[in-house]
Amino acid sequence: MFKIAQFDWKATDRHQRIQRGKMLAKNSEAVEQVLLAKGYLPIFIRRNFILATKPKKSEVTQCLLQLSLLLNAAMPLKQSLHLILDGLENIPLFNWLNNVISQVDAGFPFSHALEKQAQYLSNQEIQLIKMAEKTGGLAKMLDNIVQARLKSEKIFKKVKRVLFYPIFILIVSFLLSLAMLIFIVPSFAELYQGKEQSLPFITEVLFRISQLLREHGVLWLIISLLIIGLLFGINQISDVLKKLKTKMIAHIPIFSQIIQQARIIYFTQNVALMLNAHIRLSLILTSFLSEKQTDKILEQEIHWMSRLLSQGYSFAEGLNPAVFTTQVVQMIAIGEKSGKLATMCEHVSEIYQQQLDHQIDMLSQMLEPMLMLIMGVIVGTIIIGLYLPIFDMGSLVG
Repeated sequence: MFKIAQFDWKATDRHQRIQRGKMLAKNSEAVEQVLLAKGYLPIFIRRNFILATKPKKSEVTQCLLQLSLLLNAAMPLKQSLHLILDGLENIPLFNWLNNVISQVDAGFPFSHALEKQAQYLSNQEIQLIKMAEKTGGLAKMLDNIVQARLKSEKIFKKVKRVLFYPIFILIVSFLLSLAMLIFIVPSFAELYQGKEQSLPFITEVLFRISQLLREHGVLWLIISLLIIGLLFGINQISDVLKKLKTKMIAHIPIFSQIIQQARIIYFTQNVALMLNAHIRLSLILTSFLSEKQTDKILEQEIHWMSRLLSQGYSFAEGLNPAVFTTQVVQMIAIGEKSGKLATMCEHVSEIYQQQLDHQIDMLSQMLEPMLMLIMGVIVGTIIIGLYLPIFDMGSLVG
């Protein structure tokens, strides 16, 4: 397959108006041909030398949304895919969709093409598309998938926005403390040097840390970067750190509640979607295990649920109250007995969506004063340690 690059272009249209844009193509000649076909007269075409970054989930969702809208407008699948491809600006996403189109053009079903190029869609979504192809409701199913993805992305963005501020404050506090230890503390060390009066313990500790940073700062920086790189590498190839990280976060009350609620929303939302598409429960559970599952706790629970389901137990009996809460287990049991499991899963998802929104709002209100307190304690400790000997000025100066 030819290599794709991004090009900036500038051209005049039929009405002599200046038009600008970006386009993915194999070379500048291909860009020129497309512009001429649209009736544009190219002024300049320039290649952008950019790194091929993995597309965001929102970009994939946007593709699915466009496809849903085009199919609802009665446009054929192949034509819709080609139209979406022409508007993409992300190189990996362009290559992915181009490969999908090649499979579809070769006569394979859309779901089969997605299975072959499954890096950007979950197994649940592919199963839903496969079922929708059989029933003829692909456009409707794509719309349902898009709505589910938008809900998940909304949660992720909200959590990301809440966590950005504390991380920023902690980084600023760390850099400020580091700057004080390297540039300000040595001046006080010189001031107190040669005095017979012993310094307070906290002042001695600050001076020693400052000396270590000034003498071996580069070494500590290299060691820190190596440790971070090593941990990152281990995290990529092993599940040990992921499990450890999950357990550590699970012991922080507010974060453990947010993770549990997000897990319940993700699980019940996907189960409801697939049940409404008339997919068997055993196949639904298997679909959670067919992809790289980042939530190891959920993965273990689904293994257990699948085993119990195959032994004749009900779906609700396989749910662990410690993971899904007693309330969820009871509601699922009621839905299962009444024959409205999909409706009950949707109801559970909506309830916990509201609870999660409340938890995130509460977290954002709690974090700001806590972080300001932490920042004040760190900087205040350094300042107190530096000025504490001055309180005994008579002994130091006299």
